[in-house]
Amino acid sequence: MNKITLLALLLFFNFGSSQISKTNFILEIRKVTDYPFNPVISDKINDKIVFKKEYQFLDSLNFHSINYTSFDNLKLRGFLIEPKKKGVYPVLIYNRGGNGNFGAVKSGFLTEFLSKIANEGYIVIGSQLRGTSVSEGEDEFGGKDVNDVLNLFDIIDQLPNADKKRIGVFGWSRGVMTNFLMLKKTNRIKTNIAIAGQADLYQTKRPEMFGVYRERIPGYAKDSVTALKSRSSLLAIDSIQNKNVSHFIIQGNKDVKVDVNNAFAFYSKLDSKGYTTRLLVYENEGHDLEVVNDNLLDQIADWLKRYL
Repeated sequence: MNKITLLALLLFFNFGSSQISKTNFILEIRKVTDYPFNPVISDKINDKIVFKKEYQFLDSLNFHSINYTSFDNLKLRGFLIEPKKKGVYPVLIYNRGGNGNFGAVKSGFLTEFLSKIANEGYIVIGSQLRGTSVSEGEDEFGGKDVNDVLNLFDIIDQLPNADKKRIGVFGWSRGVMTNFLMLKKTNRIKTNIAIAGQADLYQTKRPEMFGVYRERIPGYAKDSVTALKSRSSLLAIDSIQNKNVSHFIIQGNKDVKVDVNNAFAFYSKLDSKGYTTRLLVYENEGHDLEVVNDNLLDQIADWLKRYL
């Protein structure tokens, strides 16, 4: 998958605007064909940017940057992709991985992955979270940042083309933790897609993550056990509000960042609680699942058709 810098993302989304009436958020829109030239998705013919055949579907979508306000009055940035065709569409909230600027959603992932989900007939929306170069505040890695995502419901409720009763979440890596913490706080989520998520933060096999915890999580130095338990995806299962939410757990068995046993732990507990749950493990795949990108998109599309 092409890697485009966060700076490019900002350039892509800082032109033109169309405002929704409520003052707590603004949608900014720009046509993909007006973006700086990206040779992965387009060709330049006689100084005109033309989509490559496999990316011509991008012209049927609107890409937005969202400027919105957090519950504690921070200025935050998010993104939204929607079909241009008139209609009412189910909504998928994408929860990003990483921490701080690392893992922020970049334009390549928007145009080469999330847009393909939107093209199946969905509104895809997400937050860059507090504590990045495009949002104010400090990243709390499962703290107040979870509310940054929950605030997206207020935006969804004002979108005339959004089906408010069909909302799902899709998290990758750290985003899986965000998914499960959201499920503790709202009953509005119909389905949960979780890729490469750590079930228990204490069980990580990456020693550097404890440095992230110390830097990002308030109160970690004083009481690490309480801080990490409150962010445990596995423990959150006991407090899920919507008892009918379905779960799709996806993992590569060669993931060196998140051991595949985390996926089995998720499946075992969710299944024991009676949730509709599917586990998909890709052989010889790592954390990013790049080699199986097309199959992954097909699997997600099929799941959403059935459960959202």
